[in-house]
Amino acid sequence: MGRSIGYRCPSCGHEHMSNRGVGFLFPKVYLETAEKAKAGVLGEEIRKFFENHPDGAINAEKVTLCCDSCGNLMEGQDLSMHVPNENYNRGVGTQVPEGSQYFMEDDLEEDFTKFADYPHKCIKCGGSMHVVRSDENLFCPECGTPMEIDPDSLMMWD
Repeated sequence: MGRSIGYRCPSCGHEHMSNRGVGFLFPKVYLETAEKAKAGVLGEEIRKFFENHPDGAINAEKVTLCCDSCGNLMEGQDLSMHVPNENYNRGVGTQVPEGSQYFMEDDLEEDFTKFADYPHKCIKCGGSMHVVRSDENLFCPECGTPMEIDPDSLMMWD
């Protein structure tokens, strides 16, 4: 399921629109993202993760990211890395015609343990970014005022 949510600053009018989730294209997005990660396109840390944990999985969902230094908001992929836990069996995950597996958030929560967060970096200041939780209060990166959810921006697809 994909969803959009818009944030607006009541003080200065700054707006941020964020798409979360992927929708029906998730299998394709997961497999393409995992390929890039294993090839080193997404950085050395995630490449080494897959080298050391061939049964590992990543979270390929679209999320909102927030810079811990400047407050910049942007859309990206979670990319947290997960290792199988005691509940895991090779049948978990969903098979696609090519024989590969993809793992959705429910699979990651039940059958994996988070190994590491992906080291997202802000494109504005280079600071570390974190994945915004659904219950997190966001502050305007321009003026510092708490952002409000724009009810007219809420949308779901797939």
